[in-house]
Amino acid sequence: MSRAALACVVLLTGLSTGCINFETNLYEVLLTGQVEVADGALNTGAVHLEFHVATSAGNGALSHPLGEFDRRSISSPGAVRETILYPLDEGSGLVVYGWLDADGDGSLCAVGAPRTEPAGLVQVNGFPAHELSFTLLLDSPCAGPELLYP
Repeated sequence: MSRAALACVVLLTGLSTGCINFETNLYEVLLTGQVEVADGALNTGAVHLEFHVATSAGNGALSHPLGEFDRRSISSPGAVRETILYPLDEGSGLVVYGWLDADGDGSLCAVGAPRTEPAGLVQVNGFPAHELSFTLLLDSPCAGPELLYP
């Protein structure tokens, strides 16, 4: 077999096996709820929301809590109505995490900034369902989702 023919065989084999596309199964959920700020905390600014699977897919030691699959922002605390596409194959359970961007810099408690941006997390009960509601209380200053999730 010539080098050119061998190269063609290797190339065709590589092209046919080198790329595997997995099918993603998405589940549409309409989330309605309320984002509230704890008494005494700053309550003006955009609220950044993150949507997580509660437990990521995996067995034993390969299973881990929280797996972010979407993020959104709303202009201020208050009513929320968001449609999300939940990745069924990535884990189980639904968690909403949020924090108030009190200084408008887009970063949670940036270095050198006052540590006054409240955050909160809630596990949404009733999942899976196509319509769910939740109340998210932002009451933990500068806390990331890993710190707040049990």
